[in-house]
Amino acid sequence: MAVEATSVAGSAGHSDACRILGASGIGLTLDNPEAARRHHCSDGGAMTLSSTTDAPPVGRTFFGLPRTMFPVAGFAGFDALSFYGMQTILVYYVYFSASEGGLALEPAVAIAIVSTSSAATFLATIFMGWLADNVLGAGRGLRYGAVLAFAGYLTLAIVPGAIGLTIGLIAIAFGAASMWVSEGVVLGGTLDAHESHREAGFTVYYLGSAGGALIGITLSGVLQSAVGFRLGFLASAVAILIGLLIYLPFRRGTEATAPPVPVAGVRGWALAWPIAAVAFAIALVVGSVAAGFNPATIVGLGALVLAVGALVKLLSRRDLTREQKGRVIRYLPFFVATGVFAMLYQQLYTTVAIHSEASTDRVVFGVELPPSTVLGIAPLCTILVAPILAAVWGRLGDRQPSLAVKFAVAFAGCAIGMGWLAVASGAGGLTPIIVLVFIVFVFGASDVVVSPSGLSLATAVAPPGFETRMLSVHYLAVAMGIAAAGVTGEGFVPGENETGYFAAFAIVGAAVAVAMIVVRIGFGRRLVAVEGVEVVR
Repeated sequence: MAVEATSVAGSAGHSDACRILGASGIGLTLDNPEAARRHHCSDGGAMTLSSTTDAPPVGRTFFGLPRTMFPVAGFAGFDALSFYGMQTILVYYVYFSASEGGLALEPAVAIAIVSTSSAATFLATIFMGWLADNVLGAGRGLRYGAVLAFAGYLTLAIVPGAIGLTIGLIAIAFGAASMWVSEGVVLGGTLDAHESHREAGFTVYYLGSAGGALIGITLSGVLQSAVGFRLGFLASAVAILIGLLIYLPFRRGTEATAPPVPVAGVRGWALAWPIAAVAFAIALVVGSVAAGFNPATIVGLGALVLAVGALVKLLSRRDLTREQKGRVIRYLPFFVATGVFAMLYQQLYTTVAIHSEASTDRVVFGVELPPSTVLGIAPLCTILVAPILAAVWGRLGDRQPSLAVKFAVAFAGCAIGMGWLAVASGAGGLTPIIVLVFIVFVFGASDVVVSPSGLSLATAVAPPGFETRMLSVHYLAVAMGIAAAGVTGEGFVPGENETGYFAAFAIVGAAVAVAMIVVRIGFGRRLVAVEGVEVVR
């Protein structure tokens, strides 16, 4: 890919570190009080600590939260509505017949395309975060990303065939990536003068995004079933446009506290070569599709090379102590687990979505639900489960389960869900919808545990000055997992091998659950310590 393995934007790091500290309340507890106050630095590299001497002035608040945060938090809801609404119906669009408004490609091709676009979006966060840090600034990164994503959704809606699909997905990948890394930075800036309410602010942001995803998944499924794919994609375009128009009148106050672009910036060849590299990567992926090669393989291998390069370069540094390198090494099992979980979770938008359409009894009280409706349970689960887990972990404090045990429970739940789906699909007849409801709910609850914890752990194990680089490694693990789902999807044949396919993923989930218990036993209670204080168990 375009960006070297050892570099990721500080904006991406600040976005997700703050989101975890504020939104999840789950997974880890960073006992180092300064960890909650990290900012991205002006040179786009490592995060530094904010200074109390240059804190922005405290403005007017609403329930203790700065009013300037609500425009970007609301915009994030529209962003999620658009993106997940599109993603939910994308696999159907690719493999449905032409008479049904689709492109009539094979299900395996549809799985590969959907997985490749999702994985590429995570990879794009690295480049777009770097661009926002060094060229655009977070505010313009958010606004320009919204315009680019709008163009992508609109292209899917009005340009038919492979051309519209290709252009649309490329624009959406880079537009969504730019918005993701910029939203967190802008939001974090509004909360700098309200440090005691940072967690509450990011909780609003996190739950607002989940609410938007719930609405988007439900709305796009209904529109696609009632009218067609074009209207479903158009709804995503309209939603992001509405979100942007609502945000614009408030942008000056909201973006005033966002980190500025360095005065020197990045110009000339320093800017040209990353852009050229991204263009080459895009051409390579598109060319692989035209040549009949699975594009997910290229994206996955690219992410693997970048991740290995980043870790090798980090561990080979002579200025790091043995203990600092040891923390990175002890993170590796969780790096692998993060990738595996991303592969499992991607099944919801590919193979499980196809099974929902082709082999599931979706009639409830005499009404046949759209095949994508059940996927809305995942964000609904986030809305319901995240606050509960936050309260439970907060009440338990040091007595809460270790991170490895939490991972083990999450993967065990995924294994049970996939196992039940395997049994149901092999029983003959249509799969009861309650089976899909269960698996989506379990996956949603597991995501609330695994994803925030993995992000927070990446920053906790990072040597000082390398937080954003470790976050890049985390993103690459997610990209690899999603791409792997696109590769394994080549072996999925609806109506023929569903039982064996889902059973294989159940075994994978169970194996990782056992491996996490082994990790817990092997590492004992101490996994990561900062200045002698245990922060990850």
